[in-house]
Parts: sequence; C-alpha cells; structure tokens
Amino acid sequence: MKKSKSIYQELYNFFQPEQYKDVVRNGLLADNTDIIEKVYTATFSSSQVLEKIKQDKAKNCLLFTHHPGAQRKEGETPDDFTLEDRAYMQEHHISHFNLHLPLDNVNPYSPGVSLARALGAVPYKSFFEEGGSVMGLYCSVIWTDAGALFKEAEKLMGHACRLYTYGSSSLEDGKIALVAGGAEGTDIYREMKEEGINLFLTGVGSKNLHWFAPSHEAAAETGVSILSAGHYSTEQFALKDICRFFRERGLEAEFIPEIPLLEDL
Repeated sequence: MKKSKSIYQELYNFFQPEQYKDVVRNGLLADNTDIIEKVYTATFSSSQVLEKIKQDKAKNCLLFTHHPGAQRKEGETPDDFTLEDRAYMQEHHISHFNLHLPLDNVNPYSPGVSLARALGAVPYKSFFEEGGSVMGLYCSVIWTDAGALFKEAEKLMGHACRLYTYGSSSLEDGKIALVAGGAEGTDIYREMKEEGINLFLTGVGSKNLHWFAPSHEAAAETGVSILSAGHYSTEQFALKDICRFFRERGLEAEFIPEIPLLEDL
C-alpha cells in the first residue's frame, strides 16, 4: 500500500510528460483514491479493460494506460470509458493515469524498447521523432531472412501478421528498423535505406488507412519492406514491462490483456 500522490509524483518525475507536444491527454486523468493497493496496466482505456478490475472486485487501485481511449477502427468516433464506467471507478476508488508520447520516448519501459526485448533484437540507434518523443529503433537481429523474422513475429504476437515485400528478403547485416504502434511520414524510409536497412517492423501497416497509405509508395521506392504486426500487439509489451516500475516501488502490478483489432495490418 502506497500513498497515491507519491506514486503519481514518481511517474511525473520519471516520464516528465510536460516536455511533449501530444494530441491526447497525459498524466492523472482521474484521481479517485488516496492510497494504492494494486496497479493494473493496459494498452488502451475501455470497458473491456475495466471488466477485469470489476471481476477482481478491486478497490483503492490505479489503472495505468498508454492510450486514454479504446481501440477503434479507422473512421470510428474515439471512445473510452462510459459514464457508468467512470461512476464505478469513482465509487470503488480506481484512479487512472495515462502516458502516451512520454511512454513512447526511448526508455527502459517504452514500446519500442520492450518490443525489441521481447523479440530478442538489440537496439543500436534511435530514429523517428514525434511531438518531442523519439520512438524508433535500429536493431540487430539473429535472423538474416525477412521470411524467418515474419514467422517469429507471428509467433510472438500470437496472430497472423502481414509482410509487404518491397525489398530484398535478405536482411543486410542482420539489421531492421522498428517502431511499435505506428509511424506516420515518408522520410523515414529514405533514412532506413541510408542506414542499410530493408525491413521495417511496425504495428499499423494497412494500405487502407489514409494516413499510412503514402508510406507504401515511399517504401516501394526505397526498397524497404513493411512487416505489420498490429497496433495493440506491438505496444502491449511496454505495459507488461512497466509492471516492474510499480513492483520496484512496493506495489503489486498486473497487466490486463485485450483482444486486438487487426484491421490495421
């Protein structure tokens, strides 16, 4: 059991959310308890996530998330907790703390670092900045063939992934680039090629998403293949790893898995 204010302050001190220009809310979103007996972590904020806490009949706890909204298909209205959910959280003393870009920035618990760790990849250089958050990694891997890495990604994620083959199947010097979640922009493919990399592992890869579609043209022009493994699936490892942050501060912590939406592959 810990004083909630001390845990909130440690999160603010470690991740410093005020440094980032984000489009979503960061920090303490709901302050419903003075003490924290347990922390739950989740990638998104939704009724699906809260259902686990309800099943545990948990009180005096903290929900730590990466996104302040729920998973959604392209074009759907952003949504998170219902009014009923919020009333339940208040009544049962469940606080909510969210970190998006502050968690994305390369750190021991970031989605990129955690994905690399889960894959067995070794980061050696960072790239791709958004809103002050540097989240991309160039990595060395044991695989020398894109097909072998693709199979390993499917095994790790536990579902089908998608490989858009624009480059050689041979991974030059066993190097790849990765960004967990997704990366908007076309300049990064030229940067990857200059780095001697011809495969980009990321979450969102669908040609049907208007904001990502230009990336396919850029990838084809530069000869960089895109391995799409899902937004939720590539980010989940960070929310598993950050349980360590809370455990090291004397709190029980548990990750809440979600059913991934795979329309973004």
